[in-house]
Amino acid sequence: MGILDIILYVLIGVFVIGLVVCLAIANYAGSNLVAIFERYEKLNAEFFNTLTLAKNISSGEFNNKIVVNVIDGFLTDYYHAGSINLSSRVAFGSNVSAFSVCAHELGHAMQYRDTPEKMRKFAKKLKLSAFLSKLTLPLLLIGVICIFFNIIAALVLCGLSFLTFFIGLLTKLSTIKIEKEASLKGLKLLQKYADFDNEKLKYAKKVLSAAKLTYIASFLKSVLKWTMLVNKYDFY
Repeated sequence: MGILDIILYVLIGVFVIGLVVCLAIANYAGSNLVAIFERYEKLNAEFFNTLTLAKNISSGEFNNKIVVNVIDGFLTDYYHAGSINLSSRVAFGSNVSAFSVCAHELGHAMQYRDTPEKMRKFAKKLKLSAFLSKLTLPLLLIGVICIFFNIIAALVLCGLSFLTFFIGLLTKLSTIKIEKEASLKGLKLLQKYADFDNEKLKYAKKVLSAAKLTYIASFLKSVLKWTMLVNKYDFY
């Protein structure tokens, strides 16, 4: 066996191991978040529930300009345009998990308040990425068909397909950064408005870290979609 054969086998081994690790993370993140949420859902946070916490923060930080809504689903919570939307299990909970999720969404509200231009650009990037992602597969399919008629057109179309795919991946990466920043702001809100001590903050960080992993998993699923081995268990 020559040196080139050894290098080739090493590269194949590294690729396979990396693929297995990425697939494991991508498929594990959703169930892990549920498990972590349910574990710390058993720890009481305060005598009031999450809705009250959200309204207190809206009053103290946003002059009551944040609207709080209760929505259906489980871990479907999100912030949008001055409105924090909490799933019923989070909204009516008075535990570490519920408070952590609520604080994270209010962290997004603080991002829009403190860095509005940055968040507006990010929102536009998300819309552009969502639009381009719809073009990725059609461009690739048309490009493959064009191989039999015009090789230059085929190369251009396939190149545009990979470009839209790459832009989507970059957006996924920037989303992870935005979510991490929102969690950090949320932890500060828990200290200020829920009187979380170091122990409760430690548990809240675990909940938010599990949530962050789902965004990393979302990125990996985008990369590995071609394998057909990633599940659809997502929270984002």
